[in-house]
Amino acid sequence: MARKKKVKGISAITRIASIGSLKLNKWKSDELDIIASRLGFLRSDLWNEYGSLKAWGISSYEIDKILRLDNAKYNILAKTWETTVTDVIDDIHTCQASCIEKVLRVLGLRYEKATARKSIAQHVLESREWLNHPKLQQLVRKFWYRGHTHVNNQIVVREYNCQTDINGIVWIQFAGLKKGKVLRIPTTLKQEITGQFRLIKRSSKWYIHYITEVVSAPKRTEGIDIGIDRGYSEVFATSSNDGAKFIGTDFGSLQTTEADCRNEKGKRRNKIRAIAAKARAKSNYAKAQRIKKNNLGRIKWNSRELSFKGRIRTLVFTATVALMHNAIKSVGYEDLTEQFTSKAKRSKRIKRNLSLWCKGVVADALSQVSSRVGCTIIPVNAAYTSQLDSRHGILLGARSGDKFTCFDGVVLQADTNAADTVRARTSDDEITRFMKHTDVKKILLNRTQKFQSLISLAMPEAKTESFEATTGKDKPKTLEPKRKRTSKVNQRANTKQGIESAVSSV
Repeated sequence: MARKKKVKGISAITRIASIGSLKLNKWKSDELDIIASRLGFLRSDLWNEYGSLKAWGISSYEIDKILRLDNAKYNILAKTWETTVTDVIDDIHTCQASCIEKVLRVLGLRYEKATARKSIAQHVLESREWLNHPKLQQLVRKFWYRGHTHVNNQIVVREYNCQTDINGIVWIQFAGLKKGKVLRIPTTLKQEITGQFRLIKRSSKWYIHYITEVVSAPKRTEGIDIGIDRGYSEVFATSSNDGAKFIGTDFGSLQTTEADCRNEKGKRRNKIRAIAAKARAKSNYAKAQRIKKNNLGRIKWNSRELSFKGRIRTLVFTATVALMHNAIKSVGYEDLTEQFTSKAKRSKRIKRNLSLWCKGVVADALSQVSSRVGCTIIPVNAAYTSQLDSRHGILLGARSGDKFTCFDGVVLQADTNAADTVRARTSDDEITRFMKHTDVKKILLNRTQKFQSLISLAMPEAKTESFEATTGKDKPKTLEPKRKRTSKVNQRANTKQGIESAVSSV
């Protein structure tokens, strides 16, 4: 299938709609299951045969000519068979392109899509000539993994008819199992679609995955520049120049409730699974099979998880749209892709809740909504944004829960203080986005020491302490170099020696 040329200002996104605004006939549902099952065997055979190096450097059209003679054994119509073969071979070629990109990165080269910009090494790797070069063979062997698949719940449809009836319901009509017999199914699509789509079955329900084009809005030239702090209890906390607002306040309670429910349900399932294991150990296979069938299924579990993801996504996107109103020109946010290790001990419940933190959905919402409304998003380095005094940009103060106590006794809201720090960091030329947190720490310590020296010159009686902000019951950790302290044993010896000298002098 020919690829469409990319147009500036237009992006393609995937939408999902469900099948069954009206109840499907049993024969339609059964026929969809049969088609997906037969296409599953075709996918598995294609990956088993061409998932290695056999398809390397060979186009999908050439492979289609080779396989066309064997399409009768799957008992599928030619158009459906051809669409699935093309889709699978394209997936295999995508895996190969990923391997080529990693090899080029090791060689210090970039992966280029345009033919005119491709290097000689990329041309060699995309063909089968690299098999004659031992060094390239070694690198490809390092990054290439042979693929297999067991997917049997998908149908790729390219040729179909899409119409809307008098009731406003969109119907899709495409070929079934037999020639001349079509499937006409109702959908929840809001409008008629064009192009290829994919039917995927999840939890006994079919969904349509289709691609639609979205026109990006022009960038705003007027408005204020704000910073946001992405939190767990709320989706966004804005900076002071935006009113220090908290948007999406149900974010934390929704995730905590779901985490607690999963924990309790998982404990009960583990107890039932232990009973089934004991029954199996006693050769009572009938009881073990009944428990597995009636008590250890995943239909309700998957349905609840799908509902949770939908509610989270709705909440996050609604909060993001409310954030980027007409008066906002740019939004600075923390880049949380880097993993920070913490020595602070956390309870199992806190770890469980943090593992469910949907920060990836928030990043996706910022990217999509900003392109549609014309707002600019600026990712910044996230190191020590919650531990700085945003008024001076220094490491003087301590955080405890939602409060940030500054060195002069002023108490700030912790999330608003972090948002102000993020806003200031968008224009900080010294701290870059991908700088290591250890380098950021050195820069901030240097700024803090300069500020302390200025304070000591202006007010000699003032005393400030440099320490890192803390959360909850954690003890403050010093950011200054560790001072050599006398051990307790030495302190006792010095005290004893001082007492003896005082007694002798008397």
